Amino acid sequence: MLSSPSILPTTHSKWSARQCELVESIANEFILSTSKLEALSKEFIHQMHAGLGQDKSKDLAMIPTFITGRPDGHERGCYLALDLGGTNLRVCLITLKGNHELETQQKPFKVPEHLQEAHVSELMDFIAISIKKFIANKHINAKIVEHRTGSDTLELGFTFSFPVAQTAIDAGTLLRWTKGFNCPGAVGNDVVQLLQDALNRKEVNVHVAALVNDTVGTLLAHSYQNPNTFIGAIFGTGTNASYVESAQSIKTMKTDAGEMIINIEWGNFDKDKAFLPVTIHDNKLDRESINPGIHVFEKMISGMYLGEITRNVLLHLIDHRVLFEGTSSDILNQHWAFETKYMSDIEKDSSSTLIPIAQVLEQKLGIYLNTQVDREIVKFVCQLVGKRAARLSAMATAAVIRQGLAHGALHSHGYPLKLDLDEKDDADKGTGSSEAIRVGIDGSVFEHYPHFKERMQECLAELLGSHANELVQLGIAKDGSGVGAALAALIAAKNTKSA
Repeated sequence: MLSSPSILPTTHSKWSARQCELVESIANEFILSTSKLEALSKEFIHQMHAGLGQDKSKDLAMIPTFITGRPDGHERGCYLALDLGGTNLRVCLITLKGNHELETQQKPFKVPEHLQEAHVSELMDFIAISIKKFIANKHINAKIVEHRTGSDTLELGFTFSFPVAQTAIDAGTLLRWTKGFNCPGAVGNDVVQLLQDALNRKEVNVHVAALVNDTVGTLLAHSYQNPNTFIGAIFGTGTNASYVESAQSIKTMKTDAGEMIINIEWGNFDKDKAFLPVTIHDNKLDRESINPGIHVFEKMISGMYLGEITRNVLLHLIDHRVLFEGTSSDILNQHWAFETKYMSDIEKDSSSTLIPIAQVLEQKLGIYLNTQVDREIVKFVCQLVGKRAARLSAMATAAVIRQGLAHGALHSHGYPLKLDLDEKDDADKGTGSSEAIRVGIDGSVFEHYPHFKERMQECLAELLGSHANELVQLGIAKDGSGVGAALAALIAAKNTKSA
């Protein structure tokens, strides 16, 4: 007997009792109540405090970025940005025109395969030469560019998407290579100095002013267009976020600044799975991943993994003979064969017959025997996995905002947002600060997955109260690794001049 038929889709009337029973049992594992999210939010804040303190067993790294202050859109000047995220290298010139306006010129370069394992000096020489070619090709002269910075040297922000231990705004030690790179001479050394040495060797008149990761760049880029940006987040292939923290809350370092951007590294939240509602399908994915036991939270909400979770659920239903008459396909049996893009296409289908879903099943997965009920079940499973991802993303976002309201950079603004689920939600209460808390977001999941933003907003209202709909604004931040890196160089150059 079903305990709660209302959680099933309205179309389930033609489902068999066995189908209803099994799908509902899965739904009960994936549906997250407000109270469950509240408990996770409290634990998230607890782990933030541990990371900001001296707790060596911390889950959240809470890495100081040494970037103090945010752009407000009035900045002017020309700055270079370098984005090395893997085999693709991108060089940009960002012209900040003030009045929240900017112009971007860019050129991609392909890192040759042999340089991915060559000595790091060879890789850095290639990067320096690429920057030199870009400057020559764009006819950039540091002495005559519009809105020049007052220096004959072009300042550069470096987005370096490999694990580093950052020790200053312009210094960071490489911890390890990833993404197929294994260049000797880099691990344990300062990547900024390695690049600067190469620029000097190749006589490129460029100074590496700042080292940033993509979430910091996202926050800065969004702030230039939307002042009062408090969080920069990535919801794409992977996930992470940075936010503005009150300097007095950072116990791992000393600074005279009033605030500093912190890189949370939130993909590692609750690494021991003590609080996260992991299912057998999540555990299967984790065991079979290239990094089992690592970044469990990220594996529940990121584009790299959502399709595989869905595939695991579908196979579970097939094994119980309630989907596709118990028949799978060679493609569906392959790890990672069910792409998150397929989930997106399936959730977009609002037709009565769900024929577009049939096309995905047949053309992409080799499932040719699929009934209307099969397609309804597949869509419902995608909705369960996709909605859970959005609600967990909102939970983490709400936790960071609560940290800012209670102890951090938002504390003095008087926002009428709830710090606790038990706090009264007075919808008629004045809004306190009239300026919304901005969250800059980059990533394909947020931008393209159906209803992801709306599901996040709905969950934020559940946790923070009805005022969250107007006071917490989620917006797409474009090119954090380019524009954001350039803005980091601007901030670093300003700090150097004022020191």
